[in-house]
This record gives sequence, C-alpha cells and structure tokens, in this order.
Amino acid sequence: MMSPRYEGLFQDWEIGVAKNVIERFRKQWKCLELEGFDDLLQECLSHWHFSKDDYNPAAGANIRTFMSRVVAHKLQRLIEKHTAGKRKAGINNVSLNEPISDEEGSPTYLDQLSEDESHVSNLHITALLKIDISRTVEKLTPQQRELCRLLGEEGLSISEASELLKTPRSTLYEDIKRIKAIFQQENLQEYLD
Repeated sequence: MMSPRYEGLFQDWEIGVAKNVIERFRKQWKCLELEGFDDLLQECLSHWHFSKDDYNPAAGANIRTFMSRVVAHKLQRLIEKHTAGKRKAGINNVSLNEPISDEEGSPTYLDQLSEDESHVSNLHITALLKIDISRTVEKLTPQQRELCRLLGEEGLSISEASELLKTPRSTLYEDIKRIKAIFQQENLQEYLD
C-alpha cells in the first residue's frame, strides 16, 4: 500500500523500485546506512519526479529500468558528497606566520620548523620534481631521450653526440629545440643543462 505522503504523486511500482535500489546501495555503502531510509526515499523520489519526463521509450530501456538508473545516479552523487566531505575532514589550514599560542612573544609555526622537518620537506619536493621530470622525459622521442642522456649524463658535445648517433648536428639542434619546448610547456625548463 502506498504511503499517504506520496499519494497521487507516485505509483506503487515507483516507490517499490526506489526502495529496492536504496536497499541495495545501503548494503554496499556505510555512509548511506547512516542516512534515514525515509529521507533517502524522499530525496530519490523527488529527483525521480523531475527526471521522469526525460524517459524515452525509443532508447530501449523500460521505464522501471530507467527509474532504477535515475535513482542509482542520485545515490551515487550522495555517496560522492559524503566521501568528498571525509577527504576534507582533518585538514586545517594554518598560516606559518601565526603564533603557536596566545602568549606574547610566542614563536610562529615557521619558527618551530626544525632543520629535520625542512630536510624532509625538501626530500618530498625533490621526489615530486623527479616524478615531474620523469613524466616529461616520457613525452620525448627515443632519440631525444638518448640525446639528453648523451649530453647530460655522458657530458658529450653536440659534435660527439652527432657522430655517435650518426645524425647531422642540425637535426640534433632541432631536437634540442623540441626538448626545450616540451620542458618549457611543463615549467621545467630550468632543469635542462
């Protein structure tokens, strides 16, 4: 029997479809278990109310299948909203120039950074930079990578690299221009030597 609050708005099958989809999602997602079932039902049915005019029988799905998809998408958006909030939890932005306590003359957070913490931070930045450079190098052709290795790691001159690669110097100069353009596009041009 239909709930009196939905009387005239939804047919029994619509309420049944919504309930089935909600139950299935609540079993899979803890964040939906915390929501009241009636609240989820109301939210899904309201979304369905505004979406059912989009149903197109020529698309191949029957109306119940279409409604299941609409309700599932609504629940998926609710899940995304819940999980996005979780990722933000625990993140507090504090200015490094802010005093640690309310006492007069209290040092700032920046003052408290030890050399060890700065060292760890520098290692982290260096690791990220290496990843960025590796990804940029992957954008180069095999010949451009080899040219970088010969000029950088091996310390060869253009003439020596030209002989070793059996490639005219003018071609290598063009390759160097392309390499510089790729590194500049990634804002890593200062790391080319």
